[in-house]
Amino acid sequence: MKNFRVKLFPIWGFLFFSALLLCAFSPAFATGKSLVRLENLSKSDVVYFYENCFDVAKSGSNYVEVVLDPTEKKALPAKFLANSKTLIPDLDKYIENIQAAQTRGSQYFTYDTMTAKLQEWAKTYSNFATLSSIGKSWEGRDIWALKLTGNTQSEAKKPSVLIMGAHHSREWISFEVPMEACKRLVEGYGKDANLTRLVNERNIWFVPMVNPDGVTYSQTKSQYWRKNRRKNDSSTYGVDLNRNYGYQWGGKGASADPSNDTYRGPTAFSEPESQAIKALAEKEHFQASISFHSYSELVLYPFGYDYNVSNPDNATFKKFAGELAAFNKYTPENSSDLYAASGDSDDWLYGQMKDLAFTFELATTFIPPANQISQICDLNVPAVFYLIDKAGPYAVTPTGNTEILSSLDSKSAMEAVLDGQNLLNNIPEEYKYLTMEKVNLAGERLSKLCSNEMQNGNHELFNQISTTPGLEFVKSMVQERQKFSSLHGE
Repeated sequence: MKNFRVKLFPIWGFLFFSALLLCAFSPAFATGKSLVRLENLSKSDVVYFYENCFDVAKSGSNYVEVVLDPTEKKALPAKFLANSKTLIPDLDKYIENIQAAQTRGSQYFTYDTMTAKLQEWAKTYSNFATLSSIGKSWEGRDIWALKLTGNTQSEAKKPSVLIMGAHHSREWISFEVPMEACKRLVEGYGKDANLTRLVNERNIWFVPMVNPDGVTYSQTKSQYWRKNRRKNDSSTYGVDLNRNYGYQWGGKGASADPSNDTYRGPTAFSEPESQAIKALAEKEHFQASISFHSYSELVLYPFGYDYNVSNPDNATFKKFAGELAAFNKYTPENSSDLYAASGDSDDWLYGQMKDLAFTFELATTFIPPANQISQICDLNVPAVFYLIDKAGPYAVTPTGNTEILSSLDSKSAMEAVLDGQNLLNNIPEEYKYLTMEKVNLAGERLSKLCSNEMQNGNHELFNQISTTPGLEFVKSMVQERQKFSSLHGE
């Protein structure tokens, strides 16, 4: 009997251990994250989720869509769960299904395929495309930047524009739009007059994948990963790069907990990825930028670090955001309209560098099915081209770069005059004189270009100036230039 018991014990032990394993991997014991919509919330309830650094995917005046693991969901107060709906029960499985459904003609870039495509473009279009690494990620991957600019004789004075994607790993659609915009520009150069003009008259920088480590990890291991891949002192991984920028770093909506998905990092610009963007911006002095994210179908502008923060370019941001949203039918709003979040790229690019910086929250889910990529790009690429174009005229804003105004082509100079006059009705009184001075500078540039054309026998631009309301003073400038030239034989 004693021997019988000794022989049976390993069998029962094995069965018991097997049962534990089955339970651990059963749905009841699942540890994966889910996407949950909580409805009928008050404004203070919505703010609660942001101020407590939950991973909020989308929100409105009375709801949030939030990423929760089982522990977080269980810990939520009952009042939040009373009107809840699980939108995606297993986010990793959801993304696995999206990956499996990809086809050869409809699939997401990986870091490697993106790198190969950027290298191909730089080689094929070497007369106006230059690829460079602006830094290395934590795991040693190059952070690639493709610069497009033609007509290089006047390169230094051109308005510079920055287009970024993938601060957050799981937002795969955010690097697809920059890549598609870049593709259309390089392939359209020399064929499409409008695209050719953009490349010739601007310095356009594309950084499609700011966070290459995180994207790679998201696509190969933990599909719903958000942060970069820094190994924190607490043995957790990752910093939220869009909470790591230095303007008002460490405030609302950014966690000090390394395990949190909105962890801001140990210091501002602690991460090589955010440092790379900082160095590029300080070198290039961008006039305008877009950082692509997902999701919510929003066009956002600074400031986002706190509520109701004024800025001298608020009227410009409102006007510009509305113009951009006309292309994709998204909702334009201030970043803090629903919640405050400190340390993001827009606040630093505008607050420190005076870049008219926007965030586009693309689509209705973090990773749309691959067969929706082309549709989302078609909605948003025209807005990218519009921003690239208007980076010139909007130098007329209170904080715009005055030097740019002296190098604009006739189209941009004319728009600068008209846009500046429009803004005068909405900007604070203390900025009106400065804006009027810039309008005058843009008018002088336009009159000079017009006079040059008239000397060559072309009166088309002068006729356009003469018939456009708001350009009367420019017409007078042109006429004065013509009188001076006739008197002095120039």
